[in-house]
Amino acid sequence: MDKKPKLYAEHFYKFFQCPHWIWYDIYGDAQKRKAMPPIIDLIYKGKMAGASQKLREHKKFEEIKPELYRDIEEAFLATLELMRQGKNIYHGALMNEDWAGIPDLLEARPGKSDLGDWHYVVYDVQSSLDLRDEYKFQLIFYSLILERLQGVRPKEAYVIDPQGNERSFQIDEFIDQFHLTREQIEKILDGEKPAPFLKSGCKRTPWYSLCLSETQGCNDVSLIFKMSQADQRRLYGVGIKTVDDMAQADVNDLQSKLEDWSFDKIVRFNNQAKVLMSNQPFILRKPNFPEVEHEIYFDIESDPTRDVDYLLGYLVKTCPTSDVGQVRHPMSDIQYSYFMAKDKSEEEKIWKSFLDFLAKLDNFVIYHYAYYERAVFDRLALRYGAPTVLIDKFRENTIDLHQKLVDTAVLPLYFYSLKDVAGYLGYKWDDPQAGGAESVVWYNNWLDKNDPVKSPKGDHGAGAAIMKKILKYNEDDVRATLLIKTWLEQQKPSKEKEKLED
Repeated sequence: MDKKPKLYAEHFYKFFQCPHWIWYDIYGDAQKRKAMPPIIDLIYKGKMAGASQKLREHKKFEEIKPELYRDIEEAFLATLELMRQGKNIYHGALMNEDWAGIPDLLEARPGKSDLGDWHYVVYDVQSSLDLRDEYKFQLIFYSLILERLQGVRPKEAYVIDPQGNERSFQIDEFIDQFHLTREQIEKILDGEKPAPFLKSGCKRTPWYSLCLSETQGCNDVSLIFKMSQADQRRLYGVGIKTVDDMAQADVNDLQSKLEDWSFDKIVRFNNQAKVLMSNQPFILRKPNFPEVEHEIYFDIESDPTRDVDYLLGYLVKTCPTSDVGQVRHPMSDIQYSYFMAKDKSEEEKIWKSFLDFLAKLDNFVIYHYAYYERAVFDRLALRYGAPTVLIDKFRENTIDLHQKLVDTAVLPLYFYSLKDVAGYLGYKWDDPQAGGAESVVWYNNWLDKNDPVKSPKGDHGAGAAIMKKILKYNEDDVRATLLIKTWLEQQKPSKEKEKLED
């Protein structure tokens, strides 16, 4: 008789990225699995390098000897012994029957349990206090194992960030959702392959190419941008299983069958399906952009594993006016500039430099792609301070080109990331495989080359080459952002209204 597969906490993380990840890990062809550097895995999971050292500033705890993790059962026995002593434990191992996992922190709290006059609660150490489902469900999983071990279910579970800020949630509020997800994961572990589905989380897996090819192979409706698995199931229920089905559907008929969906959502899916079928973009409305003297294209690189925003890169496109109107410089004449932090200690310095740059701007607009640059600006302003006038100046003069694009155009793409959109428009990155996560890998390699402990003889030539790659990638990002804006401002609403709904 085959042994029942163990359910691990990381299965919940993988399930929310892409359910196929679990299935392919067990039943897929290992030769088709893409290698993923450990630091990229940390980034995707919101973890930090040296988390235990940062955590020691806020909590006291014991650590399990690393050699015991060669066998998780040995690590569990060591963890259980520390639990019987009422110690706080970092990276202890929890096990019960076919459930197992390694929580970041187990903290003893006053209260009766089978262990004594204390009971344990669980913490996840994250770079932010976001409580996404994949984090909550892992914490619930650990809490239910704790209940089996100590006879008491913790009422709450916690997330803690590098600054020691904590956020909690009530376990019982999400327990029913947890068990529904657990049952789905257990079916996959037992060999049931999930239905084809493509979402952005698939890109974070080592199996993305297989997810993409299988979903394309059956032209599944999930190829439509921003479609959730719940949306897919609803559409399956009314007979819409492929992109063709969605493209040919009558939107009014669908509205009668999906009364709880907004009409705008149905029209958006219908438009996207038609564009995927025709492989031609469709412009819904002409985008409006302000006429200014200075256009700034802005992009930030961050290393969440070290909690540092290390590169603020930008282009300045000056658009002088004359009697005959605006004269625009060609893209090749636009210079790339940046503020670079060599380590965390220089983060405040580059922030102040950026504020000085912002203070001098007049008659300008800052373009960025997606929400991240505004989020980092707010984070750095909170961390290091900024004059209210400059905070307002930034917020009032920024335009998110991703939002502008989604509001005005429909493209024959599955995703609307910067690389997807600019690549579709013809932009080529110097390194085609580069991305934000790869930039972090390079940054960490660069730090190692300049670390006298890790590289006592120094390797400045290699370090310079790595820095060149980091800067070139960031420059490519801002130039790609400029290309998208340039393309958008040239577009006019498509004339063939009968082909798509507006």
